[in-house]
Amino acid sequence: MKITFANSRVEKFFTDYGKMKKALPAAWVRTIKMHMDWLESAECFGDYLSLGLGRPEQLSGYRNIRYSVRISANARLILEPDATQETIMVCTEIEVEGVSDYHGDKENWYIP
Repeated sequence: MKITFANSRVEKFFTDYGKMKKALPAAWVRTIKMHMDWLESAECFGDYLSLGLGRPEQLSGYRNIRYSVRISANARLILEPDATQETIMVCTEIEVEGVSDYHGDKENWYIP
């Protein structure tokens, strides 16, 4: 599956896990790397969703479709598939938005 990034800052963190370790706990970075490897190896987003790795869940309240994948109890990897609701299972491109704690009234971005 093709993976793109929301902006250059997010891309810097996700292409250099050493840099990410300076900003996030090492356990989170290991989990993020595992999810990124699984996403890259999946043929389409539906394959990844069917495995249930990281308990992916669709987020509500956004104009575009967004999913979160569990990194820790509160931290989530935020993904935006390049698809509509009808084509989500065959989507072959996703955009990584970053790592966020979206619980509560506002989002707290660790990697925006």
